[in-house]
Amino acid sequence: MSGRFTKNHEQKVLEALLRELREESGHRQIDVAKVLGIHQSMVSKYEAGERRLDILELRALCGLFGITIADFMDRFESRLGQDSHAPD
Repeated sequence: MSGRFTKNHEQKVLEALLRELREESGHRQIDVAKVLGIHQSMVSKYEAGERRLDILELRALCGLFGITIADFMDRFESRLGQDSHAPD
């Protein structure tokens, strides 16, 4: 199997949550990129599911968004529960 992954329901929920948190915090992709020291295209790739986050990147994003990783996971799990009947 290649290094690429297939988008599934969980990935789609993650993408939407990352975008929502960024927008709720009032940041543009370029703002997030500058704070994290990465190119804006990387932020776009996170939100499009073209690149996965590692735990350190997620921690930095959560800090920028003003939430803890635990809060992030609570929201993520809640979304998965709400959308449990949605198709992949």
